[in-house]
Amino acid sequence: MRKNLPQSHPSYTVLERITLLFPASGAAFNQLLGALLSPLGRATRRGLELAASEPGFYPRLSLDFCVERTGVAAQFALSDGRRFEVAVENTTGLSKRSPHAYRPVKPEAVSARLAAAAVQFTGLDHAGFNLPWFRPGLHPRLLELRGELAARCLYHRFPTGEPWDFILPGEVSEIAAAQSVDYTRVRKPKFELVSFEKASTPLVQFDMAVNAPYERFARLFPEALNDLEFRNVWVYLEAPYPVDICLVLNEDTGRDWTDFFKGSRLT
Repeated sequence: MRKNLPQSHPSYTVLERITLLFPASGAAFNQLLGALLSPLGRATRRGLELAASEPGFYPRLSLDFCVERTGVAAQFALSDGRRFEVAVENTTGLSKRSPHAYRPVKPEAVSARLAAAAVQFTGLDHAGFNLPWFRPGLHPRLLELRGELAARCLYHRFPTGEPWDFILPGEVSEIAAAQSVDYTRVRKPKFELVSFEKASTPLVQFDMAVNAPYERFARLFPEALNDLEFRNVWVYLEAPYPVDICLVLNEDTGRDWTDFFKGSRLT
């Protein structure tokens, strides 16, 4: 992978790619999910490469639908060949129901409703996963990732203190601290790592913009979790995994919120 890095920083190791891994055994669902998300990137032999706001930004984000494994996971690949993998699973031994009311929707039904209403995805702000954790502090695996990745990417704590870490895309010079981070630049897609206590079912989310006002797309999904405060809807997909797969739909305002993270970088 090193050949993809800018030659001006050939020796600095960065987090080059984050890949969401889906079991090949769920091929039918994976195909539908890939088709649903296809406006956000380009199809590859194994899945989907998600579009980046700038070609020189790292990490890249992709989906792999051909993995021989039993559950969903995320792989973090460094440019020196090292790999860190996190299973998106409940390791607490506890079961807790979500306090929110929602019902999963078949992916093909989501596609059909969006098409009928001429609602289209216009960009991906961030993807990520939530790991259940019912003790104080951050999930231990996320703490480990902080230590393994913070110096190799633009790794940020959530500025208001919630246990929601974000990795922002950036240039190698910014990651290596040879150049200060310009928080006015659009940085998409971000990647979110969440430690949460609301429910015991892990979650993979895709937070995206659509070309329609909230009032229009919210009506399309009465089964969804409707967030009136932030004017978005969380559409949970019917999936063959013990993980919630969720599309978070937002109005496309044309604005990025990278500047919100200024001052919260971990190194």
